[in-house]
Amino acid sequence: MIIFIFWKTGNGYLRSMFAKAAIYRALGWGLGVILLATLLLHYLGLIRIDPQEYLENILILGSWWILVSLLFYYGKKIRFRSKSLLEVLYLGLFFSGILLLDRWMDFPDNPVSIALLILFWVGVARFVAPAFFKKYQKLILPVYGLIWGLFLYIRFTENYFSDQRELAILMLLLPIPFFLLLWIFEQWKRLRDLEVEKNQAELAMLKNQINPHFLFNTLNNLYGLSVEKSDQAPEVVLKLSDMMRYTIYEGRKEEVTLAKEVEYLENFLGLQKLRHRNLPTISFEVSILENRMISPLLLLVPIENAFKHGVEKLTEGAFVNILLESNDEKLRFQVENNFDPDSTSHQPGIGLENLKRRLELAYPEAHILQISKNKQVHQVILEILWS
Repeated sequence: MIIFIFWKTGNGYLRSMFAKAAIYRALGWGLGVILLATLLLHYLGLIRIDPQEYLENILILGSWWILVSLLFYYGKKIRFRSKSLLEVLYLGLFFSGILLLDRWMDFPDNPVSIALLILFWVGVARFVAPAFFKKYQKLILPVYGLIWGLFLYIRFTENYFSDQRELAILMLLLPIPFFLLLWIFEQWKRLRDLEVEKNQAELAMLKNQINPHFLFNTLNNLYGLSVEKSDQAPEVVLKLSDMMRYTIYEGRKEEVTLAKEVEYLENFLGLQKLRHRNLPTISFEVSILENRMISPLLLLVPIENAFKHGVEKLTEGAFVNILLESNDEKLRFQVENNFDPDSTSHQPGIGLENLKRRLELAYPEAHILQISKNKQVHQVILEILWS
């Protein structure tokens, strides 16, 4: 009921925490798989289900349901990051070991099994919400340690099964809604702060996208072409106008089509070809799903840096190779350029730091940014996992 109230009145914050359709789909697939597997194993005699132990059955089946649903919900991210797959496999093996140990010891409400089950759920919490767990682990672990100690004391009382069993189980479950509400509050606060940060980052992005150095050089080239009455002057004006229009209007949007972003990059590269008398070798290979949406002006920074720190510092033999490809699962963007080692600055640029922050805001836990230097070649690889 509390979550429902938050969902309806939380100004969209709670709805932003979850991909609603994805959650329902994952829970549905998880429930279907668990019910089918349970019935099959019970039919084959590999497991025994006691209808009288309804609470135990709910806890065990519920645990497997949540674990399998996690696999479906985080499926893309798990494939994207092999470490996540290993964590889920370890959790599954750990839970299977708990069940086997409990069956082997054959001791009702075994405190050892309860302690291991608590550790299992702590592991699930750490996987699902690592930042929350790291922040509150000094509270979570002592609370459950105290609860297990109380359970251990109650379990060995003489009237445990007649009077105390329901109380003990309730005591084990009691902290869950408390920590769940605390997690919801943390998510609401984080999303509220991120919204403010995102607005500030977008404002800074709009101020810095058209590099003044690039703009002044382009205008100087335009002046020279105009004096020469070159046929290229109108082309420069058109490309520069399109770039500024895109920056001002499309740059304010949360997302634009990938095709529009590619057109913007092509205009930028076209102006770079007109600017440089010693023509650099520029390669731009594109293989994309044009209707995919992406945060605007995201791909310019690596290309801009390739010219600023590479092409403009070299007198000959400069090159910039760009590859942009996407499929149903992810986008891959690669920029390679050569550079002069003697003129390279060792301090990170503002544009690159802004790019990292924008990726954290727009694609949290769904992107990889790799920057490397090999001899005299600088390489940037960006991968974005589509939501």
